[in-house]
Amino acid sequence: MDSSKIDRAVERLERNLPLRHNQMNLPQPLRRLHQSILRHYLEHGIAPRADELDYAGDCQSAIAKLGAEKVIVLDSCGAITGAYPFVDERREFRVISKHGSVNAMCAFDALAVSSMFSLPTRIESRCRISGRGIAIEQDDAEIRVIAPDVEVFAAINWGARDAARSCSASLCTEMMFIAGGDNAADWRDRCHGERELFTLGEAQRMITEVFIPLMRDRPEAA
Repeated sequence: MDSSKIDRAVERLERNLPLRHNQMNLPQPLRRLHQSILRHYLEHGIAPRADELDYAGDCQSAIAKLGAEKVIVLDSCGAITGAYPFVDERREFRVISKHGSVNAMCAFDALAVSSMFSLPTRIESRCRISGRGIAIEQDDAEIRVIAPDVEVFAAINWGARDAARSCSASLCTEMMFIAGGDNAADWRDRCHGERELFTLGEAQRMITEVFIPLMRDRPEAA
């Protein structure tokens, strides 16, 4: 595994969405609120309403702050519609666990869930090029492709980032699975430099560097 490639990808991703940095710099109550939103998504498959969250202060204002810091996605009414790696919108990335199923923002986000929450998952998706169904079983860094019977890659079109739109609505829509080496190479070479391929192991290691810290407790200030 190419550690320098993973480091470069983490740095590039965080230039587009400094998720880890933004969350780590929040006050502890807001960090815990964010973590409770993520757990609610995992356990219920959909975003929580403000009245479903346990928060000592003005929960709606706190949610607005999380949205302003770009750690969650809000609609025009201020309701939660996404919290990386999860989204209400049905995309082609479904993560199934003992809690049920939930939509992931993108292929990389789907690969983060098992490690974030320390539980086995099954990812159901499709190849963006061929449309072939993809099924992946994951337990942290242990990843097994159930279908199809060819290598599956995680792919990013870095050029898809649009600063006028959220990362969820731009870059995440071009972070996908591609089945088969020929399909993957052809996709990459049509726009070499902006498009990048990762093995599933590389993708899991890269994305969990960003996501695992989101669920860790931060020591209280002395």
